[in-house]
Amino acid sequence: MKIHILHLEEGIHHYREVIRSGSLHFYRDEVYPHDIEVSVELNKFEKNITCSVELHTKGHYICDRCLREYEEDYAEQFQILFHLGQKDLETDEDDVVLLSPEQVDVDLNPFIKEHLILTVPMKMLCKEDCKGICPGCGADLNVESCTCQVEHIDPRWEKLRVLLNQNKS
Repeated sequence: MKIHILHLEEGIHHYREVIRSGSLHFYRDEVYPHDIEVSVELNKFEKNITCSVELHTKGHYICDRCLREYEEDYAEQFQILFHLGQKDLETDEDDVVLLSPEQVDVDLNPFIKEHLILTVPMKMLCKEDCKGICPGCGADLNVESCTCQVEHIDPRWEKLRVLLNQNKS
């Protein structure tokens, strides 16, 4: 998504665009297989442009507990501060993007791609109380009950079990 900024007037400007699925070409395209709706609000004042970006799509995930595929609404927002000029900026902000005064447009796709990658959930769960898969019989505990009958004890822990039983007596 490129926004023309060369002769942008001061004030607030709104932009909307739909980024087609797969057009960002990043390594996690399978996580966001649907189109991404992008809403941008630019606020130009003096040599600064604040850019507020909202993203809406559906994420396609695989549950870490039961391995079931599921989709979930994705809605995130982030901001970027652009500054036209290299030398006259005095700020303690870390997230300032410096632009040359002759810059014609700003490409937001790298920022959108970065935000999509950084907001992929670290733990993907189809539901908060997902029971997962039984390590013994492989049953999906959300759908069926476990068919395991025998309690398998690692022989290395047998001496500890004996000690625990002696302490109970």
